[in-house]
Amino acid sequence: MNNTNTLEVSIGVIVYNEADNILHLLKALDDQILNVVTIREIIVVSSACTDGADDLVRTYMETHPKVQLITEPARNGKSAAINLFLQASTCDICIIESGDTIPAKETVEKIVSPFLNLRIGMTGARPMPVNSDDSFIGYAVHLLWRLHHRMAQISPKLEKWWHSERYSMKYRLIVQLMKQVLKPWFVINIISCAT
Repeated sequence: MNNTNTLEVSIGVIVYNEADNILHLLKALDDQILNVVTIREIIVVSSACTDGADDLVRTYMETHPKVQLITEPARNGKSAAINLFLQASTCDICIIESGDTIPAKETVEKIVSPFLNLRIGMTGARPMPVNSDDSFIGYAVHLLWRLHHRMAQISPKLEKWWHSERYSMKYRLIVQLMKQVLKPWFVINIISCAT
């Protein structure tokens, strides 16, 4: 945080073969409408991509200095990619963004601004399908995601929060609390998001 009314955030984009979407996603992050939030960095973690996504990110980086790229030579799973991002991030507030999503223009502000309340430690968002719901398949997709959201409101899957499409957290605060309260082996398992 750089002052009491502004929150700085690191965004980690977790990618495996997302060449078709990565530039749209990065542009959507650059085009966010922000009032109390500042994006300090966008760190793309690419897990053994073979579709040219890494090259697209490198080209984008030439004109967008906030964007960084970390490449994994082998696929080690989403939790390993998230850990690489968290180790590289420089902000206390971190957003994990799946590489196959496109955030709406106010998503970053809405998911981070609750941290102005010091009692908030983690927030989440739900994916919204972008296809039309006026066909059978479109209707089924929208229905599935509405049901998924409704079930999450009734019974959140807190033990699998790292499988979400987008969430933010006060990473260093959560780690600090976990180290004080929980046994070290349990902390290691949660931090590494062992599945």
